[in-house]
Amino acid sequence: MIFNFSSPKTLLLNNIVLILALSVSYCSQAAQSEAEIQATIIERISKSKAELNKLEKDISQQSSELANKLNDEQLAIKKLREQAAAVQRVADERVLGLDKLQERVKQWSNQSQYQYQLLSSYADSSHLLATINQPDLTVTNIDVTIIELAYQQLVKKLSPDWRNKEVIANDGSINKLAVLQIGPIEVALNSAQNQAGPLSRGTNNEAHLLSNIYDDDAVRALISLQNSGKGELTFDPSLGNANKLLKQEQGLLSHIEAGGVWALPILFFAALSLLVSLVKAIQLLRLPRIIPLLAEKIAALEVASNLTDAERHTQLNQYITQCQGAQLKLVKIAENAEVSQQRDDYLVAYLLEHKHKLEKYLGVIATSAAIAPLLGLLGTVSGMISTFKMMKIFGTGDASTVSGGISEALITTELGLIVAIPSLIISALLNRKVKSYHAQLETLAIKLSKIDFKGKGQKA
Repeated sequence: MIFNFSSPKTLLLNNIVLILALSVSYCSQAAQSEAEIQATIIERISKSKAELNKLEKDISQQSSELANKLNDEQLAIKKLREQAAAVQRVADERVLGLDKLQERVKQWSNQSQYQYQLLSSYADSSHLLATINQPDLTVTNIDVTIIELAYQQLVKKLSPDWRNKEVIANDGSINKLAVLQIGPIEVALNSAQNQAGPLSRGTNNEAHLLSNIYDDDAVRALISLQNSGKGELTFDPSLGNANKLLKQEQGLLSHIEAGGVWALPILFFAALSLLVSLVKAIQLLRLPRIIPLLAEKIAALEVASNLTDAERHTQLNQYITQCQGAQLKLVKIAENAEVSQQRDDYLVAYLLEHKHKLEKYLGVIATSAAIAPLLGLLGTVSGMISTFKMMKIFGTGDASTVSGGISEALITTELGLIVAIPSLIISALLNRKVKSYHAQLETLAIKLSKIDFKGKGQKA
């Protein structure tokens, strides 16, 4: 008898080997199964996709067929609706009431009367009935002869022809003058007085002669045109608008008068600003020129050791005689007072006094620049109120009734801005001049405050 006694380690090792072998076998079988599954899935997806494409194609074809059928049905419905509307209209005509028929007859009668009035007016204005010598002929029994005459007159109007018409002269007299009309252009000729000119139509279509427009050459050319049918014709291409624009031009005083009552205070501030500007400009231009480096020259003179007191005093007097105005006053203050806080106070006090003198009344210009636009705005409001009052009373049909308020509104604003803009510019220039001059004086005063005129040298 053979006994096989194995150790525990050997048994454990055998078990591990057996487990690994089983695992490898299982994994190979699982990998093979997974590949088969993937191939099956891909095949099913391809088959489903093909079926889906076929189904979409069928649906698209069916949708197109249904859309065509729907369109045909809609067209058939539209035709049926039109037929139904026609049938309904015929039915409504059959059941119309007496009031509806009377209303239609009244409309037709008004239309016929209007046409009759137009024809009668044309026949009277063109004298057709008198031309054919048929007093008993009226518009109601008009025949082809009148139509032919109307056509001949229309053709005649297309060619220029001189006609005698009543024309209103500049002095108001009414004269019968030879008038030539070419389209919208009308010119009149007075051969007896050797006068001519274009015609202007008024509100009531009356003809006004515009004299003093044609010169002698134009009048002679118009006479030649009347006599021989050949000549030059001078006319206004603006059809009278240039003459109207010329009449609308106003002088300065009339323009200001159109601004109303609020133009007066604006003009007052304009005059006040102009007067103050001239006075201050003359004052600033007459200011003496500040000598450059004066303080440095005096300081160098005071500390110069090679000069005697007499020479130093003589040279100092030469410098002082060159100074004028505020510069001379500052030098005198610095010379006559000891180096102290009191002398500095004297210099500052004089600078403030002189600055106040230069800036005096400059605020009037700035105030005028600020007030003038406000007065213009006040005039605008007043003008618009007047305009609305006129519109309430006379309506909006006639522009001349509301033009006064509009003129007041616009002109006051214009005047306000005309006063404000130059005043603002002048105020800025004058203030800059004052600040520049005062800054130079302040610099001089600071330098002079450091100088000892008593031979003690400069102040530490």
